[in-house]
Amino acid sequence: MSEVTTRLKEVQNRIEAARMRSPYQQDVTLVAVTKFHPVSEMKEVIAQGVTQVGENRVQEMEEKYEFLSQEPITWNLQGHLQKNKVKKAVAMADLIQSGDSISILQEIDKRAGQIGKVQDVLLEFNISGEETKTGIEPDAFEEAVEAAKALPNIRVCGLMCMAPDFGDLEKTRPVFREGHELYKKLQKKFPEGQIHILSMGMSHDFEIAIEEGANMVRIGTAIFGARVYR
Repeated sequence: MSEVTTRLKEVQNRIEAARMRSPYQQDVTLVAVTKFHPVSEMKEVIAQGVTQVGENRVQEMEEKYEFLSQEPITWNLQGHLQKNKVKKAVAMADLIQSGDSISILQEIDKRAGQIGKVQDVLLEFNISGEETKTGIEPDAFEEAVEAAKALPNIRVCGLMCMAPDFGDLEKTRPVFREGHELYKKLQKKFPEGQIHILSMGMSHDFEIAIEEGANMVRIGTAIFGARVYR
């Protein structure tokens, strides 16, 4: 068994253990984040049953999309999206997780409308208030929801957030707890069943995110190893 497959199995076991600890006992979807990792490793995890892959950059998604177009996978785009990249993003992504401002939601709506698509998106909230992170401020929740509901070519499916990279992982818990509260609030704003994704947790903190209600986690390094930055 390769190192990637071994690490994938370990991550899946850790997800299941965290899910059993969670008071919500929710099903959890794994998004394998393949930023800076080769197509060969993506194919390896797909062969092991991974159905969701995540990319942070439109350019890298474009490079890999061509090679994996026949694979039965869902493409997640989760990095901050610049307006000049939205057209390409909408052409490829099944789910855009980084709906981090009203203006970007409007651009996604515009570009999706041009190709007759209703684009699935998550509203990304900057719960921790970190200046280095993008995201909608929780205080702007109502404004963002109303703006999103007015856009016919996007479908809000849930919420995404990130916790700061604390040395003490327990400090992430209040951030994820607030994310879950916002998620429950978001469910009340849309038709029943539409809001079904709470994307929280990455390689270093996904277990706490699951314990606090995450039903989607975005994991790269814990599966593929350290990234080789280009």
